[in-house]
Amino acid sequence: MPGQPGEWWTRVVGRLTREDRVDAALAVLIASVSTIETLGGNYDDGPMWLVVVTGLLITLPLAVRRRYPVGVFVFVLLVLVLESSLAGSNEGIGVFFGVLVSTYTLAAHRPLRPALAGLLLFVPVMAFANWRDNGNPLEDLEFIVALVGGFWVAGRVAWSRQQLVKQLEAQATAVERGRAAEARAVAAEERARIARDLHDVVAHSLSVIVVQAEAGEALANDRSRTVDALHAIQRTGRSALADLRLLLDVLREDADPADDAQGGPLSPSPRLRDVDALLAQVRAAGVDVDLTVEGEARDLPASVDLAAYRVLQEALTNIIRHVGPTHAEAKLRYGTHDLLLEVVDTGNGQRPGARSLADAGAGRGLLGMRERVGAFGGDLEAGPCGNGFLVRARIPVEAGQPGAPP
Repeated sequence: MPGQPGEWWTRVVGRLTREDRVDAALAVLIASVSTIETLGGNYDDGPMWLVVVTGLLITLPLAVRRRYPVGVFVFVLLVLVLESSLAGSNEGIGVFFGVLVSTYTLAAHRPLRPALAGLLLFVPVMAFANWRDNGNPLEDLEFIVALVGGFWVAGRVAWSRQQLVKQLEAQATAVERGRAAEARAVAAEERARIARDLHDVVAHSLSVIVVQAEAGEALANDRSRTVDALHAIQRTGRSALADLRLLLDVLREDADPADDAQGGPLSPSPRLRDVDALLAQVRAAGVDVDLTVEGEARDLPASVDLAAYRVLQEALTNIIRHVGPTHAEAKLRYGTHDLLLEVVDTGNGQRPGARSLADAGAGRGLLGMRERVGAFGGDLEAGPCGNGFLVRARIPVEAGQPGAPP
């Protein structure tokens, strides 16, 4: 079909890697130099056409040297033996380049045993070529073996470097997978905590709706439209509770089975109104923490209130876990549209910036805090601050209002 050979060639070229193109260009360059040098030379041993052909046979296979290093090396030795047998010599610069490049490639891209076997095989082949050329198999053999051996050693150095790079890449991949697995574990654990908190915040309210609707039905004097509306409230509330339980099951699929064994929700989730008890626990652990409240404290949506408490709790817990006895400053600022929470410690006497994010709980604590704050469209900053560590979170208050966009 017209155009089919061109399409086939395009597909073949498209499969070539960068290394393939480099090797092909190198093979063409060496073959061209070898042919030009041969045509301009004066060879008494054998016809010139034979030297040209053998030079091309030795150099052109170098185009696939990295794909088939053993095959190319063996083929070069076979052509060398063939030329020595037919012409009685190993004339041509192509032989020189072909042997050196194929030897280096064999040593650089194959394990030690085949690479060493190739070097040992080269010695008798070169001795045979010398014998055919001048009748003395040992003439210049030491120099030639030393030269080829130098390229072989250079190839082994390249092999070692490649193996080191592969090992480092494998370690980096393993570390990245470990971090991803840890992040998934943290997210699963945090989803389980959010599921319990969601039950306290939402399920309780829906239960109240159902109870009030049932009470309203009992107090009604007739079976009017009011009763029908109360029935609708009951159906909606029960349906919402059922859907909520399904969602909680999904969120808690990675949670601790011990929670389910308790047969019900855990104790009510804390709020910012319980912050004094939290600060007392932190102080008992050796962290002298002071809390500053800016703005007019007011009731917040339950979900926002809970998220702020959890962020404050996690930030202070990280100080206890990773710093120990120290001084910390906590700040709550009630804004018109958002709540700002900030916790900073004075460190444990290390030099500024000595604490890494991992030491400060970035592996787990900060991931959980970011997930909580991000659920409301807020943002969280964390990083070294002087000798200590700073955590600053902003949570939009409107995010927890009924009807607020997610």
